[in-house]
Amino acid sequence: MPTRSDAWEAQLPAGTAKELYRLTKPPTKEEAEAGRPYLRDFDRDVLPYLSLHGIVAPSHATWFRFKHRMRMDEAAETIISVETSKRIAQGITASKIDPQLAADMMTSLSVDEAAKPPEERNEKVMQIFASAAAMFANAAQRDKELQLKADKGRRDDEALKLAREKFEAAERREDAAKGAIADSKLTDAERMAKLKEIYGI
Repeated sequence: MPTRSDAWEAQLPAGTAKELYRLTKPPTKEEAEAGRPYLRDFDRDVLPYLSLHGIVAPSHATWFRFKHRMRMDEAAETIISVETSKRIAQGITASKIDPQLAADMMTSLSVDEAAKPPEERNEKVMQIFASAAAMFANAAQRDKELQLKADKGRRDDEALKLAREKFEAAERREDAAKGAIADSKLTDAERMAKLKEIYGI
């Protein structure tokens, strides 16, 4: 949401407000080891940090209102991002895009978000894209397994059909051979020639 012109942070250089708000959150283990400031206590942490960076400090109440506005902005951005990612996912599903392609796309979006500077990165959005990537990857795996089963089913059906045709052909030859043997009109030579013809000898 737009920052009010009379808000304390409105007078700060671009990007400074987001950076200050980021520093009010607990640092990760890596950030703490690197010495990242943690603006936890107003008197002990915030005031010395602002003074060190030449920023005119607000009152305690103004600082509290600043953090509240930033939290609201962050929540709004997350909601917008969540809705955007939902629409992307719905669009992919509706368009019947290859789930593996969708998984790669979502992974790329998650990586792009993770590559942003800490003050611009949205961890929730990053997790949303990562979760969507996992969901589409699972769908791709299921599709692959179903395709393999379908292929095996077709192969089994073809093998069964071939076996049935061979069996029926063998029965026809057997019936023809019985008929040739029982035909009293045939001489022994004719009967033998007939049997060779039947069995393809």
